[in-house]
Amino acid sequence: MKPELKILLLENNATDIGNLRAVLTRSEMNFDLHVVESRDYFISSLEDFNPDIVVAGNSSPDISSLEALEIARRKNSDIPFILVTGPFSEQFAVNCIRAGVDDYILKDNLIRLPLSIDAVVSKAIANREKETILSMHQELKLAYSAIEENNKSMMDSINYAKLIQDAMLPEKAVLTNYFPNSLIIYRPKDIVSGDFYWFVERDKKLFIAVADCTGHGVPGSLMSMIGYSFLNEIVNVKKIRKPSDILSRLNVGIRQTLKQDKTGNQRCDGMDIALCAIDREMQQIEFAGANRHLIFFRDKELEMVRGNKFGIGGLHDESVIRFTNHSISYDDGDIIYMCTDGYADQFGGTKGKRMMTKNMIKILEKSLSFGVGEQEQLLNHWLDKWQGAYEQTDDILLIGIQL
Repeated sequence: MKPELKILLLENNATDIGNLRAVLTRSEMNFDLHVVESRDYFISSLEDFNPDIVVAGNSSPDISSLEALEIARRKNSDIPFILVTGPFSEQFAVNCIRAGVDDYILKDNLIRLPLSIDAVVSKAIANREKETILSMHQELKLAYSAIEENNKSMMDSINYAKLIQDAMLPEKAVLTNYFPNSLIIYRPKDIVSGDFYWFVERDKKLFIAVADCTGHGVPGSLMSMIGYSFLNEIVNVKKIRKPSDILSRLNVGIRQTLKQDKTGNQRCDGMDIALCAIDREMQQIEFAGANRHLIFFRDKELEMVRGNKFGIGGLHDESVIRFTNHSISYDDGDIIYMCTDGYADQFGGTKGKRMMTKNMIKILEKSLSFGVGEQEQLLNHWLDKWQGAYEQTDDILLIGIQL
């Protein structure tokens, strides 16, 4: 059954009221008919009865049907209004249409009234729904515009942050001046990166770090700037040269900065890092790693120099953290790689799985004969081929050096 329809009837002729009620009853319409005879009662009923539709005769002594229409529309601009009348002139019909009457029914053709009521009420409901949709659409447009403006502002800020981060990273020329055959693959997942590389020349040694901070995007980039600043301070200001000691100082600095040394702090942010100090005169490498390793090839044979199985920062007790310092002699032509986990963790291939470190090393082995200078293009090509249509899952950083 349809919901009860509230009909306000302006009429003072008892016969007409009875005929109209009978027609509506026979139509099996579910309705509540509220009859008013005077101007004042009509006006008060618009408020108190709150009708869904107004039906007006033209025999009320103190208010005409068109005047009733004007009053009703001032109260509710889209309320349906049907005029029930006797024979009338063509000019009266024109005046009714101009005034905005939804329909008019002759008293000798009341059989048409139920269908007319159903039609004009349905039309009014449709119009209200359309207006609601248009209003919602306008609100959504305004909201979208605000979001778009906020997004533009945010993207402008992030792009500016990228300029700062890119300026912070050392120029590749520093590395190629030391080792002409070298490569850097650096692919942030988002605009800014949680991976960073760092190198500096001190005491005839080249210090190189590859780091993977917690998270990526803006949070990761903030961590990367903290880590980068600490490495500069530890090596350039405090003049610490041993990689394991550098990582120990970095660990303490990160934990203190993030207040992880305070009781109750549950933040696990930090970084994984591989750090080398390369002495070309002695042809010696010192290496220390926090959850990252040194990939070393001699005569195309792999030697994996493993870092410690804990990272920088976090909730571990720093009093029991001791980083291992590895010392490795190298020959001309040996090749080393330092990387974050982004390359190996990328999803792709025919089955949409992670590449995994063992497969990344196989790729490195296959490309050794091309020389490090050409490897950069090959490694980028193979990564693109592996990734295919899959989204990049993490920041990617890999540095290769032919010693």
